[in-house]
Amino acid sequence: MQRLGLPHRRGLIAVAALVAGCAVATLVIVIGSRGSTPRFAADVQPIFDGKCISCHPVAYPYLDLRRGKSYADLVRVSAATRPAFERVVPGKPEFSYLLIHPPDPSLRGVLTRDDRETIAAWIKAGAKDD
Repeated sequence: MQRLGLPHRRGLIAVAALVAGCAVATLVIVIGSRGSTPRFAADVQPIFDGKCISCHPVAYPYLDLRRGKSYADLVRVSAATRPAFERVVPGKPEFSYLLIHPPDPSLRGVLTRDDRETIAAWIKAGAKDD
């Protein structure tokens, strides 16, 4: 197997980020046609509770997604693995690292399309702690 040089790996990361950005843009368009705005406590936190807290913070201590901790670790907080990005940028799902970072391939299917749409709609609506 051939090892990729640093410039080539950076190119692959850029392509992955572009693809993820396009997926988020598509979600934003779909969300615009939906009815009610998701709420953090009622709609977003249950996604984290059911699908994310087994690894966050256990395997990834830099991001605690447990109830009562997750909001403070997400909104307007720099991503530990990419400090130039914020995890959640209120009103801008297309710039929120939570949605645009390339997922670990073994975890790619953890969040469903509906889960991602709910999170993106919450961010688009201002990422309120409600």
